[in-house]
Amino acid sequence: MVLLTAGAAAAARPVADNVLARHVTLQLEAQPVKTVLTTIESQLGIRFLYSQQLIGAERRVSVQAVDQPLSGVLQTLLDPLRINYEVVTSGILLAPRPAAAPLLAADVPVTGRVLDAAGQPMAGATVLEQGTTNGTGTDGEGRFSLRVQEGATLVVSAIGFKTQQIPVNGRATIEVRLAVSATDLTDVVVVGSRGLPRTDVERPSPVDVLNAKELQATGQVDLGQQVQFNSPSFNSAKTGVNGVANYADPASLRGLSPDQVLVLVDGKRRHQFSALNLNVTVGSGTVVTDLNAVPSLAIERIEVLRDGAAAQYGSDAIAGVINLGLNKSTGVATVRTQFGITQEGDGAQYLAGANYGVKLGKTNPGYLNMTLQYQRQEQTNRSDDYVGGIYTAFPALPAQPTAAQIDNENRLRTERGNIYPQVGQPLKVGVYGSNQANIYQGFYNLGIPVGSAGWSVYSFGGASRKDILAYGFFRNAQPNNVNYSPVQPNGYLPELPGRSDDYSAVVGLSRKLAGGWNLDFSTGYGYNFLDLFVKNSANPSMGADSPTDFFVGRSSFGQSTSEVNVSRNYAGLFGTKSFNLALGSQFRVDRFQLERGSPESYFVGPFALAAPATPTSPARTAKAPGSSGRPGIAPDDETNATRSNVGVYVDVESDVTERLLLTTALRYENYSDFGSNISGKFASRFKVTEGVSLRGSINRGFRAPSLQQIFNSVTTSTVQSGVIVQTKQLRNDDPRLVPLGVAAPKAETSWNYSVGVAARLTESLLFTLDAYQIDISDRIINSERLIKGSAAANTGIRALQTPAFDGVSEIRFFTNAIDTRTRGIDLVTTYKTEFSERSRLSTSLALTFNATNIVGTRDTPAALQAGTPNRILLIDTVSIGLIERAQPRQKVLLSATYQMGKFSITPRASYFGSVTAFEKPTASTARPNPRHISQKFDGKTLFDLALVYNPARVVSVTLGANNITNVYPDKVDSSRFASYSNGEIPYSRNVAQFGFNGAYYYTNVTLTF
Repeated sequence: MVLLTAGAAAAARPVADNVLARHVTLQLEAQPVKTVLTTIESQLGIRFLYSQQLIGAERRVSVQAVDQPLSGVLQTLLDPLRINYEVVTSGILLAPRPAAAPLLAADVPVTGRVLDAAGQPMAGATVLEQGTTNGTGTDGEGRFSLRVQEGATLVVSAIGFKTQQIPVNGRATIEVRLAVSATDLTDVVVVGSRGLPRTDVERPSPVDVLNAKELQATGQVDLGQQVQFNSPSFNSAKTGVNGVANYADPASLRGLSPDQVLVLVDGKRRHQFSALNLNVTVGSGTVVTDLNAVPSLAIERIEVLRDGAAAQYGSDAIAGVINLGLNKSTGVATVRTQFGITQEGDGAQYLAGANYGVKLGKTNPGYLNMTLQYQRQEQTNRSDDYVGGIYTAFPALPAQPTAAQIDNENRLRTERGNIYPQVGQPLKVGVYGSNQANIYQGFYNLGIPVGSAGWSVYSFGGASRKDILAYGFFRNAQPNNVNYSPVQPNGYLPELPGRSDDYSAVVGLSRKLAGGWNLDFSTGYGYNFLDLFVKNSANPSMGADSPTDFFVGRSSFGQSTSEVNVSRNYAGLFGTKSFNLALGSQFRVDRFQLERGSPESYFVGPFALAAPATPTSPARTAKAPGSSGRPGIAPDDETNATRSNVGVYVDVESDVTERLLLTTALRYENYSDFGSNISGKFASRFKVTEGVSLRGSINRGFRAPSLQQIFNSVTTSTVQSGVIVQTKQLRNDDPRLVPLGVAAPKAETSWNYSVGVAARLTESLLFTLDAYQIDISDRIINSERLIKGSAAANTGIRALQTPAFDGVSEIRFFTNAIDTRTRGIDLVTTYKTEFSERSRLSTSLALTFNATNIVGTRDTPAALQAGTPNRILLIDTVSIGLIERAQPRQKVLLSATYQMGKFSITPRASYFGSVTAFEKPTASTARPNPRHISQKFDGKTLFDLALVYNPARVVSVTLGANNITNVYPDKVDSSRFASYSNGEIPYSRNVAQFGFNGAYYYTNVTLTF
């Protein structure tokens, strides 16, 4: 079979008319022709289209050229080899020169055109007369011309497409359409390497490549959930009643924290979410990068680098990197609609989106690809019947009640008799499930060649708005309850709307210099804000004067990034096959703000203190201040913090020989607030055979503390035992922390070790196996609530019992407190085969086993511990459990797709391993210091099924069912765990397994034209 080679195609851009006038420098001795061509491609950013067999690409030549025009170099190189070249839109087409001998009388001319399945012309396809070396390649319009013997058969081939044999049968003109090959396994990626693009077996680090078709095949509409069911090391589960996690799903790699993975868009850093997750759930105390702010229709593919890469990309890339590759297609419009609903009849999902790309210009066209997408998610409710009390038996009446009070009691007796849950009537008071959401998104991707010097301008970005409706916990109507309010006499369920807006734009300028250097200059800005509200609630401390709706406040985060990247590939330098040198620098400015809510959301009203009984009124318990369900941001907690950092790096990658690849990187960064850091990486790959490679890497990474951690300042007021308790989240620059010996957080550092094997055992079977260990020192956590207590009562922490903490009952702060070790194994295997022209099978198995354990803890600062006899813990069992056991340690993804003509069927099985939640029971007189309890939730397997019908080339219809067997996680043990909340929370919100909505059925219609 003849293979068509495009060299470093991923690095190439459309070839300008004057490309032959550009200069190139070559110093090569006795190198294969294909090596010379690859070197020219790297220097000029162009693309050669040729058949290795037809041009004799393995023949060795010597070329000496210093700053010479490409036209002269090609003439010197190709003329002796009898190779012709032609500049076409997509590159430079090479073909053997026709023989000079006179043609036989029996020869007949054949012309034709080669198209892809979508009807687009294919430049550089190979057309051979079967059984001979007589052949040619197609031009920029997919056309070819060839003289063949009568009765000949043409063999038409191209990489990534099925080879076709076409009998001429006396025809003078032939049109050929090539279908994509099911056995093509060469997913070429650039992420994790600043050198040449590489395929599976050639990579020094493991990368999952997920194309748009694979993402859509999951039946999921959120980008995060699409990756969840495609990548074994990725974990993201939706939960309800979970603070900030309601508005941006936590997502992690290899069981680490959400802020220990870096997200890129087309190789550029993506900004983070603005709000900090402070709930008792996966990722507590961290900030996520919201994948769901990017519309799935804008994505061409996603690359998940499962290896540390801080030396290459900077802070956060401890667990790995997720690169979102944007769609660059032109001339094709895609319209997609999807509707789905759960087996329970709720949770309806609607998605409607369109993507279209246009060419810009004619001679040397650029592209503009645009996406619009709308998504609606109706809420689900999986709460159990409520088993708690809503009312007291009857409200306490004064000794001498008035006639109105007596009438009111009689009315309440009647009303409460109808809804009081303990008379055998089932009642749901909470909403626990998927949140209601309306999401509006737009994205663009632009590339334009500029001028005659080889410059190109590129830009991408977009906007997203998410309107989310979440819920809090039910507040009962018992007057002695601290959350009781007369404006909600029958109890209330706080509604927690939130609006998250996300904006981003990157503009860049790139050029391939004649000397071989690649230049890239870019600047970008990303911004997110989250506005939070409370509705159907009350400020209990305000009594009857309380409003029911509140504005809680705004958090916002902006990040501007400017960078310069230069690289050059030297073929044959120091006797190597290739030597790529990359240098660069980056300057980044971050800004984090907290803005106050409405005054009533944080106001401490007159009923915050208890009152004794009087002859005309019963005793009154203290009432909680602030908007119930989510207290507002107070003026004292407003924040406006900025910092900057500058980084420089050097990256060297060399194919030392045909078999051995070595790569190393070094990066220095300096932050304006906490100092500097040096990261490094070394990786290698050795080809045992052409299809089997061994690989390994070692790297030192880091993660800088986020501004949201360092400068987060929140005061929460609650009432406990009739006393107002103020819990203060202290900023790390708060002067009160200095006497306690609490230092500002420094960067987390990591050592990442990995070894693996990648093998293409047959043309159809690919297998990769990688083992790794990640040691992280000085992990940043949010401390436990440190209770001040009372010196007179001999309780609490003595160091906090000073005037500096007057008015504060508890404090928390971020600190470097623990060291962790993560060990795991990832296995990925794919098999693709064809049974006939209309029948093919594709299978995939991906699994991961990993475990994270805390291997070291920091001592409590001596100044903080001084005077307190009991050991002060900065991290307790619940928080340890969130790090070690809240995410599945095993995950297995198995899928198969069988296609027969216009129909295909895809069954899928996904196993999520067990998780464990920890809880500390409420202290009581009998048990003043209760021990933590735990519950293990067993692993579960979900089964999905999708049927696809393509009635026409432009139409695809899918009918699917996810979790077809209606599997749910284990329920919370209601007899032991207070977190069951009288039936409101039947499934744990403290662990992340796979969600709890049950079976989901959907239909999808996609039009492509």
